[in-house]
Amino acid sequence: MKPAFLSLALLFACPPAVVRAAPDAAEVKKAAVLQHAKIIYANYFDCTAGARRLQAAVKAFLAAPDAAGFQAAREAWTEARRPYVQSEAYRFYAGPIDDPDGPEPQLNAWPLDESFIDAPPGSVDPGVVGNDRAWPKITPDLLFRLNQADGEKNVACGWHAVEFLLWGPDVSRTGPGGRLFTDYTTAPHAKRRGEYLQACADLMLQQLAELTLEWKPDELGNYRAVFEEGIDFSVERIVTSLIFLSENELAGERLQVAYDTKDQENEHSCFSDTTWQDNVMDATGMLNVWRGIYTKTDGTKLEGPGLRDICRASAPDLEPLITALLEANLAKAKAIPQPFDQAITGADDSPGRSAIMALIVSLEETGSELRKLAQALKIEVPDVPPEDIEG
Repeated sequence: MKPAFLSLALLFACPPAVVRAAPDAAEVKKAAVLQHAKIIYANYFDCTAGARRLQAAVKAFLAAPDAAGFQAAREAWTEARRPYVQSEAYRFYAGPIDDPDGPEPQLNAWPLDESFIDAPPGSVDPGVVGNDRAWPKITPDLLFRLNQADGEKNVACGWHAVEFLLWGPDVSRTGPGGRLFTDYTTAPHAKRRGEYLQACADLMLQQLAELTLEWKPDELGNYRAVFEEGIDFSVERIVTSLIFLSENELAGERLQVAYDTKDQENEHSCFSDTTWQDNVMDATGMLNVWRGIYTKTDGTKLEGPGLRDICRASAPDLEPLITALLEANLAKAKAIPQPFDQAITGADDSPGRSAIMALIVSLEETGSELRKLAQALKIEVPDVPPEDIEG
């Protein structure tokens, strides 16, 4: 047996284990903000690429209209929506998408009055498509100026205007709108309808490209430069965005209104019957922000610190619950039966309405827990989305 003093000598002769200090909360915030900006740029880059493919598909269809080209344009719209709806997790704090001069009303306003764009035959007011006297030339600039100028539902452009022009009114209980490609060949006002569709697609691409530039790295004076400098203000933006998307927009405007009215006109993407996808992508976008990840449309995955890491550093007890709620939101969104416009009908205990209410409750709980995180971070959440938060 070795003497006790020799064992102690050997013990103290060994190099001590390296003890790494927990990262400073300020360092975690900065790293998460920088990662968040990187994710936003990648997401908006995908949005712009999707809009460019949609524009090309519309142009190809209008050059030689047929059923195959019409379907290709619809598929391009559906594909382009996936990254865009994920990007809604960067709204509600007066960023470049929805500051007072931002393009959000031109990109995603809804619900819309279909007859304002293209009224059915025999209508007293023929809509923009049918009124070549008032609007002899349909251009992106015209649609920009007309959008919501005379009323909130007078939506002239954006995702849902293109959706309406590609699918038409949804009067089916089992599927989306049934517009035929012949609306662009032999139907009344076919040429002007095509001009309207192309102008819409062109305007969307233009606005998304400009939005992407605001988040481009290493650009002096753009929004990203401001965002990366004001770390505490930017954390405030990130938290505020998730609270308002969860509570007000998704649980309230998108789900509760449709649930209460049982009216398919109140579902988000009512013409294409892709509201289920919208709900899933919104829930995915919220998880992206929380985890600090984003999977690009080419499959490349960006990973880094997210809001979850800020929570772990500042309010660790909240992290497991918020993580579980955000993951549950995605699972519950996927569990809603398709199509959404049929899920909102029936008795309250029907599978569809039960699934929608389960998601509403989960989203409201998510907002409540995120408000606790805001309190821990000394963030004062406004009653309504702010018009401006200075960086």
